[in-house]
Amino acid sequence: MKIYILIFSFVIITQSIVAQDFSFRRKKKYEQSLRLTTAAGYAYRLGKVYESGYSDIDQLSEDIRSGLNLDCELQYFFHKTYGLGLIVNYVRQSVSGKNITIPYIFYPINLYKESQGITFVGPAFIFHNETENWLCTLSAGVGPIFLYDKMQVNDIKLIGTSVNCGIHTNIGLQYKFSYDFAAGLKFSITGGYANSINIEGEQYDFSVPFSLANIMLSANCSFRLK
Repeated sequence: MKIYILIFSFVIITQSIVAQDFSFRRKKKYEQSLRLTTAAGYAYRLGKVYESGYSDIDQLSEDIRSGLNLDCELQYFFHKTYGLGLIVNYVRQSVSGKNITIPYIFYPINLYKESQGITFVGPAFIFHNETENWLCTLSAGVGPIFLYDKMQVNDIKLIGTSVNCGIHTNIGLQYKFSYDFAAGLKFSITGGYANSINIEGEQYDFSVPFSLANIMLSANCSFRLK
């Protein structure tokens, strides 16, 4: 009889130790984790459109506001409520038109195309709240913001570039489909402006600051890597 009591006691104690160890590892994973977040959605350029007095130019300026947003964020949480990360946010906006009238150009513009790529890269401080079913994050970062402007006027192709200082902030809410995977929505804002642009080796100043700010709404998902 005593031997059965000893065996039963051993099983109970062993299960208790295993449960405590599992709880400890879960808690450690919960407080210290590495996540990769990806997102894609709609972007809209902020800033005032200055009227040029030419309807074709003003329409092109309005049309190029809308575009595509792609976002990738690596997040390391060393505490259950905050952590550090690296944000890469890309926005592409393009426009095209035919038979365009452009001031100071005295020949017909049969074809006009322009594609602008705005990329923000920078470190971020992240707040995060995680429950059994939901994950909410708030990120804010500062870093360089790059403008890549590809233009075509008839058969003439030009490329302009500019590097400036920008800021980025986003808030995301995700539903946890499993311990390692979650998906939801992200709302983001990138701020910045350019005072000049380099086109084919020549530096040109803007008459007014050129807005690089965008507001974005994206579908996103995240993966727990560690």
